[in-house]
Amino acid sequence: MNLKKIDSNYLFYTGAILAVVLIFTKKKIKKNMVPINQKNFIKYIYPLAVTIEKKIGVPAVFLTSQIILETGSGNSILFTKYFNVGGIKSRGLQAFVNLPTIEYIKGVKTKVNANFAVYPDLISGLLAYSKIFQNRYFKKYLNVTTDPDKYVELLQSGPVKYATDINYINKIKKLNNTVKNSI
Repeated sequence: MNLKKIDSNYLFYTGAILAVVLIFTKKKIKKNMVPINQKNFIKYIYPLAVTIEKKIGVPAVFLTSQIILETGSGNSILFTKYFNVGGIKSRGLQAFVNLPTIEYIKGVKTKVNANFAVYPDLISGLLAYSKIFQNRYFKKYLNVTTDPDKYVELLQSGPVKYATDINYINKIKKLNNTVKNSI
């Protein structure tokens, strides 16, 4: 299989398999919804990230770091109340909550309000999050590297960037080191 060209059937089946795996971990997820600190959050989220890594080929250390950054180590209202693990914006008729956030617009740090997607449970949030990496802009990076630092560089290298934050790569790399030292 050419890893650079992943067809839609592969993406569909990968998502279906991931859904089944995450459904079987539902009780564990619901019991531990609000971790106390970053170290506990890493212990909580990393095994879920490993499951996603095995299914779609995105490094688990990167996923964990990105979720830490987006959720404030699991303490943001977006995570604890709305199960949004990746700062995912709402699309179309999807349920949303309007919250303040920081975006970099033409390189300038700007406070804005955005409509963030709302999910009924953590499994749904993780599935939506994993689909971002399988979209038309980022699927070319699936299974390309197991190095979380290289992966974040890839996400920010194309014409469509994963994040608008001009310091995103450095923030993720710093968190990658934290995660590696905690697992």
